[in-house]
Amino acid sequence: MTKEIRFDQNNDGLISDDEAAFYGPKIDVQVWSVIGREFTLATNQLDFAVPLRFDLKYMDKDGKEKTPICIHRAPLSTHERMIGFLIEHYAGAFPAWLAPVQVALLPVADAHQKYAEEVLKEFADKDIRCKLYESSETLGKRIRDAEMKKIPYMIVIGDKEVKEKNLTIRDYKTKNQEEMKTSKFLDRLQKEIAERSQ
Repeated sequence: MTKEIRFDQNNDGLISDDEAAFYGPKIDVQVWSVIGREFTLATNQLDFAVPLRFDLKYMDKDGKEKTPICIHRAPLSTHERMIGFLIEHYAGAFPAWLAPVQVALLPVADAHQKYAEEVLKEFADKDIRCKLYESSETLGKRIRDAEMKKIPYMIVIGDKEVKEKNLTIRDYKTKNQEEMKTSKFLDRLQKEIAERSQ
């Protein structure tokens, strides 16, 4: 019989008998999503069976053949389970550091496209994941699309932004809207990403 050491939300060590760890002892790290669902974040397990089954050998420092012990290690769970946990935990509204697209750029019309492309290049040069929603669709439809995708920041570029060379930024989480220079927003966003702010 194997023992599985797990930690609950209070960080009390738990021993779980009769778990699925059938080929050696293991340590699991459990996490809970915001809705209380439990996920295995990481696993380390010793396996005494597989090396024997494959007749694995190594020469030890004493010159004798020995059978190694196999260690199964998944430091971040399986990729699918980890992604599933993150999607559920954040309800798809990832913080900027984790979001696939961090900023959505929305030029109001064709006349604003050139400035939007300049801003896009500035963001790309700073490794910000930015998507330009070109003006082939209505602005309302593009805003709804960015909202549905829960992109952390949405920037609408119109006559005022082109003339003043600044940005009007809408924060997905707070719904606040503010105007600022590109350099100032980039500094703030880079700090947010570096600090992995929530």
